[in-house]
Amino acid sequence: MLALLRLAVWTTLVAQLFNEVQAKPSAGTPVYTGVKSFPTEVFAGMYYEPKSMEQEPRPKVARFNGGYFPDSLNNPTQLPTAPPQSEVLMPPQLHGKAQVDQLIKDAFNIAGQLFKKDQQLSATCDLCRTGLATLQKLAHVSPEIVPDILGSICDTFGVFDLLNFKQECKRTLSKAVYGGPITQVLSSANFSANAMDAQGICGQVPSLNLCPKPTEKFSDDFLDKWFKGKRHAPQSVVQRWERRLENRIKKQRPKSELLRVPHLTDLHVDGRYMVGTESDCTFGATVACCRVNSYNNTKFHGSFLHGPLPDSEIVHKANYWGSLECDTPWALMANSFQALKELGGSKSWDFAIFTGDLVSHDDLYRYSHDLAEYSEQALYDMFKHYLGDVPLIPSLGNHDTSPENLMAPKSLPQNMGSEFQWDIEYVAQLWSSKNWLNDKQANQVRAHQGGYSISPRKGFRIIALNTDFWYYVNFYNYINMENPDMSGNLRFLTDELLAAEQAGERVWIIGHVLTGWSGAEALNRPGNLFYQIVSRFAPHTLAHIFFGHTHEDHFQLFYFNDNGASLSADRHTKNAVAQAFIAPSITPYMKLNPAIRVLSVDPDTYEVMDYDQYYSQIAEFDDLIRSRANHGPVWRHLYSAREAYSNFNASLSAGTYRAGVHLNGTKWPQYASLNGTFWAALTDEMEVRPELLTYFSDIQSRLSPTAKTCTTSACYKANLCYLRAGSPLQGQQCDPDYDTVARS
Repeated sequence: MLALLRLAVWTTLVAQLFNEVQAKPSAGTPVYTGVKSFPTEVFAGMYYEPKSMEQEPRPKVARFNGGYFPDSLNNPTQLPTAPPQSEVLMPPQLHGKAQVDQLIKDAFNIAGQLFKKDQQLSATCDLCRTGLATLQKLAHVSPEIVPDILGSICDTFGVFDLLNFKQECKRTLSKAVYGGPITQVLSSANFSANAMDAQGICGQVPSLNLCPKPTEKFSDDFLDKWFKGKRHAPQSVVQRWERRLENRIKKQRPKSELLRVPHLTDLHVDGRYMVGTESDCTFGATVACCRVNSYNNTKFHGSFLHGPLPDSEIVHKANYWGSLECDTPWALMANSFQALKELGGSKSWDFAIFTGDLVSHDDLYRYSHDLAEYSEQALYDMFKHYLGDVPLIPSLGNHDTSPENLMAPKSLPQNMGSEFQWDIEYVAQLWSSKNWLNDKQANQVRAHQGGYSISPRKGFRIIALNTDFWYYVNFYNYINMENPDMSGNLRFLTDELLAAEQAGERVWIIGHVLTGWSGAEALNRPGNLFYQIVSRFAPHTLAHIFFGHTHEDHFQLFYFNDNGASLSADRHTKNAVAQAFIAPSITPYMKLNPAIRVLSVDPDTYEVMDYDQYYSQIAEFDDLIRSRANHGPVWRHLYSAREAYSNFNASLSAGTYRAGVHLNGTKWPQYASLNGTFWAALTDEMEVRPELLTYFSDIQSRLSPTAKTCTTSACYKANLCYLRAGSPLQGQQCDPDYDTVARS
């Protein structure tokens, strides 16, 4: 008997040790098997309906305000070559045309020095500033020629190659795509000696770093005015929050009593996806694989005219259900929404959030107003069909406009601020037509260019932001960079949080582009102002933040900081105030498995108590076609956050567990939420148990067979740095080489 007892104890210890090592995630339990048929009933009709999955379906999408989007918009055999000329954005001529020839010559001379291969010796901040001033003079005297000059400079000096930017110079920098908006910025920005605009542009261009980036720091005077004299939460607010926490401990709810909230992001439907084309392309004729003009130069040699290519010259054929290097075809999009409905079960959802990006990745010159509105209309129609009366709280992504990535703040001169109102007006009316927003909220969308505040339940509000206004690719953000909030979105956010604080409400923030992680996506000044706002209102009013954009599954932390400089924040677990959930995408682009996240939320504090991750394996899709299976893709449960991450045994043993929350043995207690403290403590656990970072990287891609896995000390160190970075400047201190498991 004693021997058996010893064996039992030994077995238990071994099992605990195995759990601590954190094995590779299993493939997961199947939860939904899709159907083969396409849900034609969602749409007004079909332009094309395949008989046996030989090509993607092409639904006939009706505009909510009348009429239909034409089939030519998404015909996979005839891709558009440019946006309509009616969509050109250009500044007015401000001066006469004197000295144009000399200015052109000067611009080329400066570019030749800036973009030499040995740029360390020649590229200087002063030279970059001079180049911008020269281009500005051209934009003032002869704006019509600036896009062509930009295209010629780009081609002559291989600028896009230096930036590793896979686009065609001339077409991308044409008036109707990026050339016009860049000319507008050149015309209106301040390039005088000490102005921040030139420094911002020259410091932000990836790979070149010709100038130091503008300072992130805000003065005490600025912050006093920003928070209207209320730099810190009143003591009564903190005490009210402490009482709510005490009540939650007393009233521990089972998971069945929690709110169920799906979080979807980055759908990226590709109506131009063509079955049988090259899915493993090398970006020769297009940035998008699975297109009629996609090819891989290891298989195809010669001058590419127009596809599709014969099978012998294709590395991997685009599958009807989807491919790892491509955006979401209609078949996979329908399957994902059907899985969403199935996961909801008979109880369905309490509400749902969506953090942006509907439109496909494509050559920039293939975008148009119609493509953006088509994607918005079609996918919000699908949301409504599969959610029914469940409220959806959506936000805009950087792809949800045209030209892609751009949105001009209303405050800009020369009518620039109204040039994207076509998109804002469309979504304001579209969201209202689905009964997701009332008139007040729709007017907020118009006023704040996609931003609004909504209360889906009493005592709770969600604030949606248009994060294009801190996105580094949005050229309009480089005008008047001294002002970190040209759009007024962060002013709106702060006022809403102040009102929520006074009313005793809990708040979520949703948006698309993240502020931290590797620090590569958001501009320093608006990103730091957001950090200061989060620090001011979390955790007593602000509960959580939700982003998308990277397509990967990760998070970023915010620590208390009230001196206007996020880089000075004491980033230890005891100071963690919040975290942003960065959710995985539906789109497989690039090298990812599609995923849906389901949050379990406390109905009193509106804190996330757990979330479950579901996904489908792209690697199975070829077998579905080969075997002529009588069903569609299978969705599986990948992991529960609480089950995967709540064991703090290693940090407890090492004396580095510092969360201040009394554990249940070595486990995070059931009454405690997965708040900023939890995720900060998890990074401490990862630090002494690096196998957990390997596990984390596996689920970042949802077990994609072609994604990278984090297994080295350098990768571990970099990932811990990313996770603890909530501001751009914090992230920029990390090694950038490991910031993605998917993209090359």
